[in-house]
Amino acid sequence: MESWDFSGSAKWYDVILGKKDYEANAKFVSQQLKKLNVKTILELACGSGLYLSPLEKSGFVVEGLDISKKMLDVARKRNRNVKLYRQDMTKFRINKKYDSILILNSGLALLPDHNLINKTIEQSKKHLNDKGILLIDLPNHRKEIKESNFTQSHEQYKIPDGEMVVIFRDYQKENKWISEWDGFVKQNNKFSQFKEYYKELIYSPQKIEDSLKINGLKILKIFGSRRGKSFNPDNSWRRVYLCQKN
Repeated sequence: MESWDFSGSAKWYDVILGKKDYEANAKFVSQQLKKLNVKTILELACGSGLYLSPLEKSGFVVEGLDISKKMLDVARKRNRNVKLYRQDMTKFRINKKYDSILILNSGLALLPDHNLINKTIEQSKKHLNDKGILLIDLPNHRKEIKESNFTQSHEQYKIPDGEMVVIFRDYQKENKWISEWDGFVKQNNKFSQFKEYYKELIYSPQKIEDSLKINGLKILKIFGSRRGKSFNPDNSWRRVYLCQKN
């Protein structure tokens, strides 16, 4: 099944990606936003809400938006006091503005083309207060393709009353970066499995940066990781844009 909303693995998404890693990433996001006097946040493609909880605990007023009902169901259980919206981020409409909008965890690259990426950036600008902050976390495909093209690996995870094994395959197919997850779960003496297949657009950084400029968003800094490392186009795994509305 082809998917870009992670609905197949929603139940196990947090286990696979690692809650502690997200909390550390959220600490960096929090530090950057506090420097820029951000109080209110909307996270697009918020998924299961792994960023929402630590950001709320850091004192921000946070809201989340995602297209997947299953992911929002998981997020709602974790973040009962956080307002969540089920909308398409390429055309979302909320009757308010925010100090910051976040598009983390490669969410923008899951869109199939630059036209939809531009629409998302345009909608984000409309929902930002003056001097508002847009933070976009993307993969650096130059590094990823060089290091991980046509690779296969597996991980084993302890889960309540059982265990889970996930096989990961990553490869380039035309202008898309493909990730396949095959999960095998044993829990309470029962077996189950899930599949995840999603495509990242191997986007053009120049087109992203042109879209930001056209929409009146100034790039303050580009980071090379989710923890604030310096960006190097050949060696960094991530490309994280910190932008401000002019």
